[in-house]
Amino acid sequence: MASNADRFGPASPSSPGTEDTGQELTETLQRIISSACDLMSARCGALLVTESDWNVREFVTCGLTDEESSEVAELPRLHGLLELLLESDRPIRLNSLRDHPAARHLPSHDLASTLLAVPVHLRDAPYGHLYLADKKDGQEFTATDEQTAVSLARAAALAIENFRLLGQQQRRQRWLEVCSELTAMLLDEVDLAATTRLATRRFREISGAEYAAVILVDPADPGRLVYQAVTGLGDLPLPGTSVPRRGLAAAVLDSGEPIVTDHLLDDPRFDPGPDPQEDLSVLGLTMVLPLGGSGELVGVLFVGWRRDSPAARVAAREGELVRTFANHTALVLLRVRAQEARSRRERWLEAAAEMARLLLGEVDRDEAMRLLVDHLREVSGADVAGVLLADPIDPGSVFVVVFEGGGLVPAPPDLRIPRAGLLARVLDSGEPVVSDDYPNELGHDPPPAWQKALASVGLGMMLPLTTDGEVLGTLFVAWRRGSPDAPLAREEVVEVQIFADLAALALQRVRTQGDREHLAVLEERDRIAHEMRDVIVQQLFGVSLRLRSAGGLSSEPVVRQRLSDVLDDLDRTSRQVRSAIFGGDDHDHDHDHDHDLHDIHDRYDGHRSPGNGD
Repeated sequence: MASNADRFGPASPSSPGTEDTGQELTETLQRIISSACDLMSARCGALLVTESDWNVREFVTCGLTDEESSEVAELPRLHGLLELLLESDRPIRLNSLRDHPAARHLPSHDLASTLLAVPVHLRDAPYGHLYLADKKDGQEFTATDEQTAVSLARAAALAIENFRLLGQQQRRQRWLEVCSELTAMLLDEVDLAATTRLATRRFREISGAEYAAVILVDPADPGRLVYQAVTGLGDLPLPGTSVPRRGLAAAVLDSGEPIVTDHLLDDPRFDPGPDPQEDLSVLGLTMVLPLGGSGELVGVLFVGWRRDSPAARVAAREGELVRTFANHTALVLLRVRAQEARSRRERWLEAAAEMARLLLGEVDRDEAMRLLVDHLREVSGADVAGVLLADPIDPGSVFVVVFEGGGLVPAPPDLRIPRAGLLARVLDSGEPVVSDDYPNELGHDPPPAWQKALASVGLGMMLPLTTDGEVLGTLFVAWRRGSPDAPLAREEVVEVQIFADLAALALQRVRTQGDREHLAVLEERDRIAHEMRDVIVQQLFGVSLRLRSAGGLSSEPVVRQRLSDVLDDLDRTSRQVRSAIFGGDDHDHDHDHDHDLHDIHDRYDGHRSPGNGD
């Protein structure tokens, strides 16, 4: 007697309590077929479950030996009489089984002489057949027997239906539990790799799928797809494998609608390439579902079941639950994307704040520009960046403060290059240039030493460094073609411009700092000048007065002449000192040595006045 509960369990991993329920169903069906044999005095009977939600074909028998049970168990693979019985939706009574033309396909003609077959169905839903053979009294099965058998078949159908509904409820509960598990991840930081691995593993556990993969659009190249997580069939392709955007996944991404195909290899849209085709060739039912929301698709959930897998029939009826699972997976993926965007914004703010903090102190121009370029490349993922400044002396050239990345040799200090092309355009107009194909932008003409490094660039930005309406230079930033950071940076022009503004601020501070140092020199010079005026000039004036007084005491012409010569020398020296102090021209005046003290004092005051001394 075939009474193993596993025969009626789901082909996929069962839910808690499913095994117990399957055993109860087996026992119920066993009681029904035993009651049928007793009520209608049949020598033997069998209840064939031909269809359930798990497509299980099983027998529950009564009154058969082990050998006979083994032969009956082979009946589902025979033709003739069994096909006739299985295809009938009405009771069949055969009173001379040995004479029936289809009986030749039965393994043993002495199994039965009479047969009563009743379909097991409920509301037009077929579940199998109930068979009774050989009444013990040797009589034929009657209409009353047929009615009794129909009632028992209906009871069997109710038992199978209840089991099916309970199984559906338990599976639905499992689906909802997994969806809740994915939703709970939204409350915390989400790891993309761990989450997608969990999603594919859980999907296979519940649905009995042979293969599950999360395939995402490559953010660096929308024309390619990347396998993010794969479980089943050797877990191939490996996570991170990049493939062209084609086949079923491309069709779903382009249309936004799921694709369900019963035979994967027969679907004309299936185009995986030569490598994975051998692995996926075992799949029958396959579903490809879009992952995304609000018009933004980030990838697909690709799942498949082995051909003729009982679990596939269940999955085909659970399309709504599968789509719900895909939607929750999409929510997690969108959460990861939002999380990455938020983290990137925070890095931008932190980098900008750090640069602003550095600019509060003393600023060295070259060091400030190198720090700014390093911070900018780190936060934006740029491959090349540099700062170029307008030459105030030579309008036809600019000098390079820093230009690095892309394998370039560091530029020597204040390397000068021609002011031409895009560089001149930005300096002259003060308007930025942003291009997704920078090397082919009109006016792009880099120095020969830079051409090779910049040839591989895709996204490029040339932004003006403007302060007080004056363009001091440009900030250049570029990303290589295929860079995963380029699509994000394309939406971050404002953030890059903030760094350009910080560079302009740094240059303004350098200029202000230079002006302050020059003013300090002038103030120091003025201080020294006043000290010399107050001390040295006054001392010279005092010496002149004493010598003049001494000359008046002498009656010797020679002495008076010599004192007059000394006074003339002293007067010239005083004028030279005043000229050195005030930076002005001291007019020569012819003065007699006979000036009185009042005239000398007036002349001294005249040299101190702003009009004469500065």
